[in-house]
Amino acid sequence: MNTDYTIGTVPKTIQELKEYCERNDLTPSKTRFFIDYDYSGAKAFGIYKDELTGEFVVYKNKADGSRVERYRGTDEEFAVIELYDRLQSEIDNQKLRYAAEMAERERNKYEENQTDEYRVLKDEILQDYGNSIHSGDTGRNDDIDLLKKAFSIVIIIISLLFGLAGFGGRGGYSSYNDDNYSYSSSYSHDSGWSSDNWDSGYTDWNSDW
Repeated sequence: MNTDYTIGTVPKTIQELKEYCERNDLTPSKTRFFIDYDYSGAKAFGIYKDELTGEFVVYKNKADGSRVERYRGTDEEFAVIELYDRLQSEIDNQKLRYAAEMAERERNKYEENQTDEYRVLKDEILQDYGNSIHSGDTGRNDDIDLLKKAFSIVIIIISLLFGLAGFGGRGGYSSYNDDNYSYSSSYSHDSGWSSDNWDSGYTDWNSDW
C-alpha cells in the first residue's frame, strides 16, 4: 500500500521516512538530513539503526563536526517522529528566510526601478508647490498642470506596484501560514518555494538541536 505521508499520516519507520523524503525530493545534499545513514561529516541531521546494539539513533553533527545524539533507544517510531518533526521545523525555517530574502530583493528592485520620469515629475511638483507658497496663490491653469503631474506620478506608482504584485504569481513564495505546520503538514513542491541547497546560513549548526 502506497501511503501518502503528506496528508495526515506520519512516517513511523526509517523506511517510511526515507520514502517520504524521496517522494518530495528532500535529498541529503539539499537538506543535510541523512535517513538510514550514519553520516560522519559536519552539518548534518540523521537517523540510523545501530546494528551492534539494535538501537535507533537520531543525531545532529554540529558545525565543528562534533555530534549530539538526540535519541538512542529501541523505539523506532519515536526516533523517526523526532527527526521528522525537526525536518518540518527546518522546512518552515527555510521557507521563512527564503521569503524574507525574496521580499528584500523585490523591495530593492522596486526602489531601483523608479523611473526618471517619476523623479522629474516629483521634482517639478515640489518646485511648483514651493513657488505657489512663495507667490501666495496659483492660477487655475497652474493648478490643473499641478494635478496632471500628480496624477501621472500616481499612475507610474500604481504600474510599479502591480508589477511587484505580479511576482507572487510567477512561482515565487506567496504566503506563509503558521497554522499549516504540524506533523502532517509537510513539504510540498506545490508551494512554489524551492531551494537547491539549505546550507546557506539559515540553520543554527552550533546548537545541540
